Amino acid sequence: MKTKFIGFIITILFMLQQAAAQSSVPENIFTLHGRMHGTHRDSVILLYQDGDGQPVFQSRPIYDDRFIITDSLTKPTLATIAFKDQGEMLTDSALEARSHDIFIEPGRLYLGGDIAKMDSLKLLGSKSQEEFVELNKIIAPVKAEIVPLTERYNHEKDPERAARIGTLFAPYDNWMKNTTYQFILKHPNSYVSLHELVNYVTQMGLDSAKHIFETFNRELRASYDGRQIAAAIDKIAAVQAGKSSVDFTAADVNGQTIALSNFTGKYVLLNFWASWSAPSRESNAHLLDIYNKYKVDSLVIINIADNDVSTEAWKKALVTDKIDQFTNLLSGTGSDNDINEKYAVHFLPTKILISPDGKIVGRFGDNNNAHADVLLDRALFNIFKDLIAKSSTR
Repeated sequence: MKTKFIGFIITILFMLQQAAAQSSVPENIFTLHGRMHGTHRDSVILLYQDGDGQPVFQSRPIYDDRFIITDSLTKPTLATIAFKDQGEMLTDSALEARSHDIFIEPGRLYLGGDIAKMDSLKLLGSKSQEEFVELNKIIAPVKAEIVPLTERYNHEKDPERAARIGTLFAPYDNWMKNTTYQFILKHPNSYVSLHELVNYVTQMGLDSAKHIFETFNRELRASYDGRQIAAAIDKIAAVQAGKSSVDFTAADVNGQTIALSNFTGKYVLLNFWASWSAPSRESNAHLLDIYNKYKVDSLVIINIADNDVSTEAWKKALVTDKIDQFTNLLSGTGSDNDINEKYAVHFLPTKILISPDGKIVGRFGDNNNAHADVLLDRALFNIFKDLIAKSSTR
């Protein structure tokens, strides 16, 4: 009798072990269980990136308002989930209205809510989702304030006017950037923080970006997003003071081919600006002051405008601001020869001074530096002070 009882216990333990094994999820797998209510759809779509940054598209049928999506996943990642009916053709805006961002991660996940109210969707089982919700709650009021401005921007057909409207986003963007910065500091080893830093790394000062990135653990720094951030930091660091300038070739306003290397042996001041940027237009007056103050052959001014989609406005601004006397180029935004990208310029205006031997002397204007023109004047004075002294004695 005792032997039979022991055998029965062993059998029960084996069955429990098997059940536990079947209910557990391997470390590199996620299983998303959906149980929806309200509006009925028969198809669910999930979009995300795998560990190598490659896009993944999952589409599954919905039966009785329920679905299951499972796949390999090595780390938490932002995903977009959307709902539609099979064969239904939706515009991008219509599909976006039925979409919702969630942070999925390896393990068993549960999603529920009313499809008609995407903000009602709740995801359980993901710690990253909890952090994502925390961040979104903080920035939600500001996002709501931006909606009317976004609608104005999207409906404006004229590129120049649209760009001017785009400058009105600056105070909101700065608030969200600073708020996100604080969130990242509070959650230093979060994939949500890592994902947000991807979006903001180019908008931070180099030292701040390095400091934040170094707070992440080795696993996060080695991830795909981590490698993207490291590459962005390296790109910014490569065009700082003391580094070699990056050569470029572009057609000027008259159609003549201009290369930076053509001016080796002279100081070159690169002025990154745009006709639609009010701070740029104000700073253009300072260029004239610089030119009239030094007026030396050893200083060349090259204006590089972010006006590739509004060339007529660019040409008009050259004359209005009286900077048509200098070398004037378009930045080539979006092309393989994007000069803004070559110099990691993300704020307008930004000025970069290059020495006769091709070294970067300094950058003036990054991160909306309010004292950029003063610092540039100081640098130029130190370079040309002997010339100024000789002129004053004549």
